[in-house]
Amino acid sequence: MPEIWPWEAKKAGAKVVATGRSDFPNQVNNSLVFPAVFRGVLDVRARTITDEMAIAAAVELAKFAEEKGLSENYIIPTMEEWEVYPRVAAAVAVKAVEQGVARKTTTFKEEGERAREIIMASRSKVEELFKAGFISSPPVDYKE
Repeated sequence: MPEIWPWEAKKAGAKVVATGRSDFPNQVNNSLVFPAVFRGVLDVRARTITDEMAIAAAVELAKFAEEKGLSENYIIPTMEEWEVYPRVAAAVAVKAVEQGVARKTTTFKEEGERAREIIMASRSKVEELFKAGFISSPPVDYKE
């Protein structure tokens, strides 16, 4: 349960509200960042994760949201917008290279394409597992 319900926050004067819940707009969840950060770090074999790499991830998330069109109910991409993950991975990988903590070099375009291929392959495998019945979907009325 959130500290304050979104409708209560808006009633109290908030123009924009974000929560950690998937059933409200503007879900802020570390799952939106960690997979992409790790993808970028692993692909360039970075020795560490720096604050600047985390900032590069945040900037790329913001760019993606801006390109989609910001509104009160859309300030951050959703976890379903998987296209953001290769972009964040690329931003992190390039920043690691720039900072000299990467063991391999790459460009934004190269890493974006690599991450996209890996993510698409994984998504395809999961989709096949759903189709084959090895993974079941949650009930339609599922809520956290």
